[in-house]
Amino acid sequence: MKLEKVLMPSVDELIATARKNEVIARNLFDIEVAIMNITRCSEFFLTLVSLVKEKFGIDHAWLVLTESPSNEHLIETLREVDEDKEILLPVSMVDFLRATQSIHEPILVNTELNRFRGIIPSDLRKKLGSIAVLPVVVDSKVVGALVLGDETAGRYNPRKDSFFLNQLSVKVSISLAGVWARERISFLATRDPLTLLRNRRELEESLEQELSRHARQRENMAVMFIDCDDFKIVNDTYGHDCGDSYLKHVAYHLNELTRKSDLAFRFAGDEFVVILPNQQQEGADIIAGRIREHLLNTPLKVEDKIIPVVISYGVISTENLQKVDSKMMLKIADERLYEMKREKPNRRTQTECEEG
Repeated sequence: MKLEKVLMPSVDELIATARKNEVIARNLFDIEVAIMNITRCSEFFLTLVSLVKEKFGIDHAWLVLTESPSNEHLIETLREVDEDKEILLPVSMVDFLRATQSIHEPILVNTELNRFRGIIPSDLRKKLGSIAVLPVVVDSKVVGALVLGDETAGRYNPRKDSFFLNQLSVKVSISLAGVWARERISFLATRDPLTLLRNRRELEESLEQELSRHARQRENMAVMFIDCDDFKIVNDTYGHDCGDSYLKHVAYHLNELTRKSDLAFRFAGDEFVVILPNQQQEGADIIAGRIREHLLNTPLKVEDKIIPVVISYGVISTENLQKVDSKMMLKIADERLYEMKREKPNRRTQTECEEG
C-alpha cells in the first residue's frame, strides 16, 4: 500500500498565517470595543455594518431581522435611519427558518444560493457568488443574522474555517443583548404599555422641545387633541378586552396616518394628542379631518362584531397664538375638542352601538 506524502507548511507559511490571524483578531477586537458601549440599537447596527465592511474589505453586508413581535421595536427603530444605507432586511420567520434552520453557528454558502434568496436583498440576488450568515442570538433565541456577501464564489467557501466568523457572531450577540436591554427599558419608560404610543410624560418633554425649535427656526407647529366619542359605551357593552382593542386600533391608525416627523401620544384614557411640527392651522385641520373620516370608514372588527370608531378633535397652531405656551396649546385644543362634541347631533345610544 502506497502512502501519500503529506506536505507540511513551511516556516514562512506558518508565520504568514499567524500574522494574518493576528490582523483578523485585532480587527475583531476593534469592532468589539467600538460596539460594546453603544446605547442605541440603530447606532449599534450602523456602526457594526460600517466597521465590518471597512475592517475586512467587504462590499456587501446587511442585517436580517425576523418579523416577530419581539423585533417590532428594533425594526421600527432601524427603518427610521436606514433610508439611504440599506442595511436592514426584515423577513418573515418562515423565510428565515427555511434558509437557516435557526442554526446557531455561521453558515458559509457558495452554491445553490437560491435557497437563501429570502434573506438576500433583491438587487443582490444575481450578483453574489457566496455569502456568510452569522446568526444574531438574544436570550438564547436567534432573532436574525448579520449577512456578508461577496461576488466571488471563493470568499465564503463552506470548506473554509469559520472560527473568526463565529467569534464575530458571538461578540455581536453578546454586545447586542446589553444594548437591547438598555434600549427596551428606556423605550418602555416613555411608552404607554397598552398602545405603545408615547406617554403623557413624554408628551410634556416633546412639546417643550418642539416649541423651543419653533422659537429658534420660526416655523409653525400645531397640536391636535383627540377624544373617542363612544369609548365608554364600547367598554360597557363589550368588555375591557374589546375596549383595549379599540384604543389600540385608534393608536395604530394615528401612526399610519401621520408623517414620520409627527408625534402621537396617549394622553389619558381614551384621549390622544398629536404634535404636528411645521404645520399651520389650515393644514392641521385638514389632517385631523382626514383622520376622523378614515376612522369612520375603518371600524374595529372583533370576532363577529363590527364596532364604529368615532372621534372628536380640537386643533391649535402657533400662528394663532400671541404667546406660545405648551399648557395653553393643550388647553385650547382641548376646548375646541369639546366644542366639536357639543355641536354634534344626537350621540349614539348603547343600543345603536350594539347594532353597529
